[in-house]
Amino acid sequence: MPAFNQSSRSFSQRPEAAGGIAYISQIPEGWPRINNIAHYVGIVRLKAQLRRRIFTAQAILETALGANGNASEVLGEISSLSAQLREEVGQRQILRFMSGAEIAMAVDKQTEWIVPGFVVRGGITELGAKVKAGKTTLIMKLVRAAADGLDFLGKPTLKTPTVYLTEQPAVSFRQAMERADLLGRDDFHVLFHNDTRGTPWPLVASAAVEECKREGAFLLVVDTLPQFAGLKGDSENNSGDALTAMEPLSRAAAEGIGIILTRHERKSGGEVGDSGRGSSAFAGAVDIVLSLRKPVGNSKKTQRVLQALSRFSDTPPELLIELTDNGYIALGEPQAAAFREAKDSIFAIAPEAETEAMTLKEITETSDVPRSTAQRAVEELLQEELLSKMGEGKRNSPYRYFKAENRSCPISNTKGQRETDGRSQA
Repeated sequence: MPAFNQSSRSFSQRPEAAGGIAYISQIPEGWPRINNIAHYVGIVRLKAQLRRRIFTAQAILETALGANGNASEVLGEISSLSAQLREEVGQRQILRFMSGAEIAMAVDKQTEWIVPGFVVRGGITELGAKVKAGKTTLIMKLVRAAADGLDFLGKPTLKTPTVYLTEQPAVSFRQAMERADLLGRDDFHVLFHNDTRGTPWPLVASAAVEECKREGAFLLVVDTLPQFAGLKGDSENNSGDALTAMEPLSRAAAEGIGIILTRHERKSGGEVGDSGRGSSAFAGAVDIVLSLRKPVGNSKKTQRVLQALSRFSDTPPELLIELTDNGYIALGEPQAAAFREAKDSIFAIAPEAETEAMTLKEITETSDVPRSTAQRAVEELLQEELLSKMGEGKRNSPYRYFKAENRSCPISNTKGQRETDGRSQA
């Protein structure tokens, strides 16, 4: 009993120690009710996120203030610490859905080509080719045309400076600049891979974007992407690593910059879009895939075929191009261009005099044009009244062909620029 009385006295004194009966009776009024408990859980979680961000920000500040070693290592550590902050902020962004009518009226979303069909502002173009196939030469000629707003492959370019990331050493890239007439220009800015060693690829890409903004450049070239992104061995074949390497370029495109990235193609080649060395995720993350290849069969060393897969209808699926003293020119669809070349060859060897007229077999052997192609070319030349024929088309009197009188030369080639006698140009 005494013990009970002692416990009772202690219990009666406890409310006063806790603030009194009146205070204790008000506590339940502040408790969350079942129907809004989720709201308070959200508050607790938000506060926890804020605390984590504060700790991360403090760690970044301490890392920067305590830096006394390699600057690139410090920047890499800061980039790693800030990755979580960027991810969380991105998840909290408000998503805006647009109707078809809103998209149609959005002027800033309309297609703005740097080179129509091939390079677009806010888009990514991948150019693939085998080693030493000429992809850097092609890009440099494109850059030179865009520097002054000149035509490229018969298309008008958007005048713009260029920021160029190259894997080549300065000694060889300088020669490429000289050949493209880019040496000494103030609107061409280069970052050599040797100068980026130790700097994470996202920071390199970010610096390139800032350089584009500073110089008013709409064109960014990364030659080659795997080299700058540090993809070695199996990492180039890993789709996750490929998409991680593409992420900084996707952000750059969102800034309204047109991007050209290059990759080497496999020795075995393959279809455009699948021929690039490494993961197919690279091609899937870009808007236009280009493949620069040598034409099939006998062709000039200066000619290449540009094959394409594109999200834009303006991009030709296949184009034969030729490097001339005036830069690259478009010759048209490869088969059509090859047929025009056959007509040129046949007309060039056709004799002037009727007495020297040649049979189709003689024309085929002399011009090195396949018989079926030669026959079709001869028929067109006859229709165009550029050739005349004699004979009855019999065994003992075969058709023989020679240049027609009062004909005009069908095609002339002046400094690599094709011209015609009134018919469609290449």
